[in-house]
Amino acid sequence: MAGGRKREWMRKKMAMVAGSDRRQRPSPRWALRIRALSAALRRRRLRHVDVVQLVYENVVFYLMWVLESIVVLAKLCFFFLRFGFRL
Repeated sequence: MAGGRKREWMRKKMAMVAGSDRRQRPSPRWALRIRALSAALRRRRLRHVDVVQLVYENVVFYLMWVLESIVVLAKLCFFFLRFGFRL
């Protein structure tokens, strides 16, 4: 039943953060974690973007995509040439 307890714990934490239960206030430690996470995301967005690296990653991605599709097509052709079209 560990999954049930974990699910209940997560539900309570989300309720505290959302403020749906007015009797419970979110703990200050939880609020600090949320604030730190949002600050880290803002810092990440403000970082300098390296255009050359971005273009390089896209080119490599598409080259690997083409190479993978050629390999898959070659395997399919080999299968049909070796075993025929009847199953």
